[in-house]
Amino acid sequence: MATLSRLALIVAAAPLLSGCVAAVASGAASVAAQTGFSSGATTATGGPSADAIAARQGDVAPLAVSFSSTMPANLVGARKVFIPAYGVSYIHTQNARAVSQGGLMGGFGGGSTRTASVRTGLTGIRPETFQMVVDEAYADLLAQLRAAGIEVATAEETAAAAASAPRVAGNTTDGSVGSTILGGASTGWRTLGAAQAPLIAGVSGEGAGGGLGGLAMIGGNLAMQRVADVSQGLVLAPLLRLDYVNVSSSGRSLLAGTANAEATAAFSVAAGTQVAYAVRRPGMGASDIGMAMVSQPTASAEPFATMRASGGSSGAWVGFGTRSDAAVEAVEARWVALARAAYRGFNAGIVQQVRSGRPTA
Repeated sequence: MATLSRLALIVAAAPLLSGCVAAVASGAASVAAQTGFSSGATTATGGPSADAIAARQGDVAPLAVSFSSTMPANLVGARKVFIPAYGVSYIHTQNARAVSQGGLMGGFGGGSTRTASVRTGLTGIRPETFQMVVDEAYADLLAQLRAAGIEVATAEETAAAAASAPRVAGNTTDGSVGSTILGGASTGWRTLGAAQAPLIAGVSGEGAGGGLGGLAMIGGNLAMQRVADVSQGLVLAPLLRLDYVNVSSSGRSLLAGTANAEATAAFSVAAGTQVAYAVRRPGMGASDIGMAMVSQPTASAEPFATMRASGGSSGAWVGFGTRSDAAVEAVEARWVALARAAYRGFNAGIVQQVRSGRPTA
């Protein structure tokens, strides 16, 4: 994996693949690899140029992030809100590979394998910009909550309540999920925590889910529960996932077989975006914990990147493959505008949930 100075994105988040789900505008930059009977090819479709993207001005409207599960209104109540952690997971690599097994040689004791793959990475964003975005996102949530008339704990109150919470070393964690060895998709990310609300271990998108990642989540839930017990408030730990590309793959086992893989530049709030919550239920001895989830991505049609691709083909008639490697080269100013639209929409969804359990005037 390239270093941060080479890859302008980094992220950790929930254990979900992110590719081939977000809607994108026609004309977006894309690359593809196709392998057929006896040959392969890579193609690239150009979107707006970097200069044209850079010339676009103004903010992007907040994205309408939709939660598939929410915080129960009867738990939220009129409690003070504590936010001991806020993270943004930046997806930085997305790969897809199609594998097909043709039947032309099958009757003679053999077979023909065709593969096509695309490998992508996000570039063009400075490392400090990622930290700027997560710090802004945390401050924006505090501001939106207060503007809605919701009491928010001070930094000192939050630090005292979360004193026992295990923090992620360096306030940064990496994760990945999926494999393309037998076909399919894989995703890599890095999560950064806000400087004033650093990551809590177990609720920061570590690993790929299950195994050690699952054990870490149990520990994170217990940590959130302890913070709620101490604070007697509503404790939130938001985790926003930002994606930069759609990837897809398909294959057909017919005669010699065909395989196709494609990647299209697309900014989105990715599936797996979530807010962990903990709150003491009246009359109960321990706090309730849970997560409000985003299961479907929310994409923007705003152009933000070009794609630079390279690739080639290899193999023989009974085993042929085509690969395309693509750098998704973001125009930083437009990527930042989209990131702000993402966190504003995500935070607005959180505020809406918090307000739903409060009495109206």
